Amino acid sequence: MLKDIKKLFERPLPSGRNGAFFNTFSYPTKISPESIAVYIASTTKPGDTVLDTFSGSGSTGIAALLCEHPTDKMKQLAEELGVDPIWGSRNAVGYEIGTYGAFAAETITNRLKADEFIKAVNHFVESEKNLLEHYYSAKDPNDKNGTIRYIIWSEVLLCSHCKDEISYFDSGTKRGPVCFKKEVVCPHCGHKSSVDDMEFQTEEYYDGILKKLSIRKKRVPAWVYGATEGKNWDRPATAADIDKAGEAERELQTINDSPKAIQWGELHRNGYHYGISHLHQFYTARNYLIMRKLWEAADNYKPSIRDAVRLLLLSYNASHCTLMTRVVAKKKAKDFVLTGAQSGVLYISRLPVEKNIFMGLERKSMPFYNAYKLLEGCTGNFVIKNKSSQKLEEKNNSVDFVFTDPPFGGFIPYAEVNQINELWLDKTTERNEEIIISASQNKGIQEYQKMLTSVFSEIKRVLKNSSYAAVVFHAAKAQIWSAFEDAITDAGLNVLMTNILDKKQASFKQIVSKSSVQGDPLLLLNKGVRNDHTHEKEEAIMERVIASLTNEDAFDERRAYSLYVNECLRNKIHVTYDAKDAYVLIRRMRKDVLNAARQR
Repeated sequence: MLKDIKKLFERPLPSGRNGAFFNTFSYPTKISPESIAVYIASTTKPGDTVLDTFSGSGSTGIAALLCEHPTDKMKQLAEELGVDPIWGSRNAVGYEIGTYGAFAAETITNRLKADEFIKAVNHFVESEKNLLEHYYSAKDPNDKNGTIRYIIWSEVLLCSHCKDEISYFDSGTKRGPVCFKKEVVCPHCGHKSSVDDMEFQTEEYYDGILKKLSIRKKRVPAWVYGATEGKNWDRPATAADIDKAGEAERELQTINDSPKAIQWGELHRNGYHYGISHLHQFYTARNYLIMRKLWEAADNYKPSIRDAVRLLLLSYNASHCTLMTRVVAKKKAKDFVLTGAQSGVLYISRLPVEKNIFMGLERKSMPFYNAYKLLEGCTGNFVIKNKSSQKLEEKNNSVDFVFTDPPFGGFIPYAEVNQINELWLDKTTERNEEIIISASQNKGIQEYQKMLTSVFSEIKRVLKNSSYAAVVFHAAKAQIWSAFEDAITDAGLNVLMTNILDKKQASFKQIVSKSSVQGDPLLLLNKGVRNDHTHEKEEAIMERVIASLTNEDAFDERRAYSLYVNECLRNKIHVTYDAKDAYVLIRRMRKDVLNAARQR
């Protein structure tokens, strides 16, 4: 067993962001179950119990179930890693404080038959589409009846000189090729203004759910994309499109719906969140009405089907049904590229997009079918517990393996992000028990470390003496790494081996941040505290890491930082460099290494 574990940690563990389970629903920092399954099958025996103390959307539990019937991808990965897994049924327990994650994990593993799922979903979508599709009707450029695929809405800006209204889409963007302009020329007075310096227009409206006059950013339909008899078209928005949107506004004023308040924290921005205090304000009136009608219609099915339908709805909801849906401009592209919400944030662009929900549901149903199909023959037991892992219910020395992915300090405020879906479930995450660094929750580094230590102490308690815990962790700040390391040590656990989880597609924050880290360190822990501290200096470790990355073309300073952190943790050295400071040192050392090589 130990021989296989050493092989597992000799090379990075690939975790592609694709496959049946990845394509069902999005979830921050999601890890491929197939990758985790290879670790489980190589470190445990059939019948063993696997624990995940930060279950998220259930990847570890799904992985444990998949060990019974390995996919071709799992077999290929095992062969590439040089290990010989013992395939067979495993059991799993997952703790997840988040309501949405727990609901998703429980629903996707409820052993619903794939054929029963797809039959019910097809019936649901078709029947509701017949009732509601008229909301998405529109005339095509030839004045024929068509169906809206999506609409780009535009913020209305104010000229900094004449204070007249300007459509951001009309004056601040260009098509063929597309681009977002940095400056806008006022069509009324000719004054040129920087887009970032322009004020947005507001409007007063009657909010039918809050039953009062409210103020919001003024947004108008700008460009319509549709289809007629299978042929796609697009055109500028017309007065008829604006009237259609107005009809939905007026209908929304008549419904009797309980307001669901947004609990803002670190993600609130005065600009693009202006006027948004409740769930329905994250949507166009049309898409909120349709989501509400679909959600209620799911009640017509038995519980297992109802929950599967609702998970399907939520899988599309936050990413594609809200004002967070957007378009981007790719280099030399003739038209804007449609994309979903940015992961891990609640960003609303100046050009939010209103998608046809039915078209999205039709596309999303097949990945769910494939996921249910993969789990049909699995006999293992996976129990998901929607509660804190600071106090586990399992007995001492009862768990055979742990694979978990703790929250990365203040990296993603899961409760705040997931509330867009959780408010539909009528139960949001208990934030007082969320392990996070958060000013809005009055939780600093000490509170975070204390709560994390509690979880690792519980892991030590329930873990069998000869068993292991694999932990994925990611941070760009030295103080978070120190808190993480101290939590492990204070709990009586030891870093035995280190590796890298090689995600093929980074999260949004990892892509845009100048201090982001490439590859998440993957640590193997066991019981006991090592006393053999190394006297090696951090700089010496950094030099060794840089020298090991000999391929100049493939060199990545973010990956070098992750490897540096791994070596520090393995050698009981406190990480003292933040990523952004380490990058300066890495670049200098890299230059010295290359110069020395050239001189030789």
